[in-house]
Formats: sequence, C-alpha cells, structure tokens
Amino acid sequence: MKEGFVPATAFLGTILDTYRDSAVALVGCRSRGMGRYSCEYDALVVTGDRRPRTTFKVGDGFVDLFFSTEREALNPANPELALSLAMAKPVRDSSLILSTSSAANLATVAGLARKASERRLASALKIIGRSEAALGKGSVIDADFWLLAASYELAYALLLSSETLPSPSHLLSQLREPKRRINGFEGFSIGTGLEAASRAGCGARLEGITVLHDLFREGKVESFDSDWPKARTELLSAKAQELVTRMELAECYSFLGQELVDDMMRLMKKNPRRTIASLTAGKDRLIGERLTRQLGLARTEEAIKAGLAVVKSQASSFARSG
Repeated sequence: MKEGFVPATAFLGTILDTYRDSAVALVGCRSRGMGRYSCEYDALVVTGDRRPRTTFKVGDGFVDLFFSTEREALNPANPELALSLAMAKPVRDSSLILSTSSAANLATVAGLARKASERRLASALKIIGRSEAALGKGSVIDADFWLLAASYELAYALLLSSETLPSPSHLLSQLREPKRRINGFEGFSIGTGLEAASRAGCGARLEGITVLHDLFREGKVESFDSDWPKARTELLSAKAQELVTRMELAECYSFLGQELVDDMMRLMKKNPRRTIASLTAGKDRLIGERLTRQLGLARTEEAIKAGLAVVKSQASSFARSG
C-alpha cells in the first residue's frame, strides 16, 4: 500500500495561495515520519487572529488545518504547542517566525516536555476525583466517562515525560515503546475498556460517533453550529477502517475513544450545567440510550471501580516518581 493518500504538494499550494502573507508549517505525525496510509496531513498557519481548527479533503486524502497567532507561535502558553512548534517543518517562513520559535523551543524541549507532562498528570488526578465522586452519587455513566477521560490524560502524561508527542491513532504503539520510563499500558488498557476492542466494538463506536457528528452538523444539538466539517467524520472513518484492516483493533478502539472524549467534552462545554447522565437520559436528553451503548459508555460499576483502582495507583506512582 502506498504511503499517504496524497503528497503534501497536492494541498500546500492551495494553503499558500489562500494565506499569502502567513507563515506555514507541517506538524503532526506525518511531519515526524510516523504517518500511516490513512493519516491526515497537519498544517499550521500563522495568522493575525485566532481561528478554529478545520478539516478538508484533497482527492482521497485529508488535511487538518490549525491556526496560531504570531504571538502564540513566538511565545506559546501551552507547552504541548511549544513542543509541536519545536518539531515543525516550515514550508514558508519569510518573517522567520517559525524558525525563531523552533530554535527557541528546541533548546528547552526537556523542560517543555516535563511541564506538559505535569499538566496532564494534574488533569488526570483531578478527573479521577470526578469519577470517584460520580460513583459516590450513584452515577455510573458519569463515572465511566470520567475514568475514560482520566486514562487518556494519564497516557499523555506518561508519553510526554519521555519527550514523545502523543498521536491519538498511534497511542498504543507509543505506549508500548521500550523507552517509556514507566509502562502505562496496563492501566490504560483497563481504564479505557480495551477488552471491548473487537471488530463489532470498533464498528459500533464508529457508528455512534458518526451519529454524534451528524447531530452537530445538522444543528440538532443546542449551541452547535451547522458547519461541522463532514471531512472530519470521513477522516475518522478512514483511519478507523484502516486500523481494522490491519487488525489493530485495540488501537482503533483507543483512537475512537479519544474522539469520544473530545466530542463529549465539547458537548459539555456548550452545556456547562449538564452531566453525562443528564445528556444521555431523561426527557431533556441529547443522546439516547442506544447511542450511549454504541459509544461504549456501558461498563458496570464493578468494572469502573476496578479500572479506577489501577489508573489511580498508576497515576499516584507516576506522581511520586517525578
């Protein structure tokens, strides 16, 4: 199978023509030489204002387009953005913004990785507390979701501590790499419920996320715009299908789980007073019971407690080791 749907030259011309006065760079897994056939190209455009990320299709391939202001590029507040900029491959940089940023961030990679890891670990510990609190209130589905979210935060913390930028569709292979200072695979596997990683499980979760995206796109979810990019859903499907074809079922289920967490967090941000339980049950629910099961938010209280015990223990051990 050929490497990549389309060469970078197929879309870079369009980006360079559209953003004529902007610095442009390739970022993400492809710029680091670890992209699969279905992996999209990630491009960063330095503009005068903040803009939301967008996804578009070029031929049989996809591009994720990210935007940054000049100030953010030169002095990123988020250490993960700084790490990404350190590893960026400039395409156009007439004002030397990207070169200056890359040089400055490369000089402090170890410190940036440590800071990013600490932020993710703090987030994981906080979310573990939310899961435990939800269990205490008898809300199993909320506890299930927060355990899932905490597991990803902890995985990111572990990877970043080894100066590795996490990549959602490569997460398991990254966690299995022997250079990891702490092996986080067991806790991640249990915390994310990878025992459900079958063809059927991946297919159901993909279908559920596709339905969720349709709701966003059709404006049926309160406060969501109707311009949700269809290419985003198509990209998700292409990556999931390739992983299934390669029989990387656990990687596929993990990848879709990260998308699920991102989408549900976005949903709650638009509805800040809602819990997962209130989003999925009752007369004012936004997501039905069948869709909830497809998404994989259906673990038992016993399974959640077991997962929490392992993830919490691993997070505590990691915190002490730092």
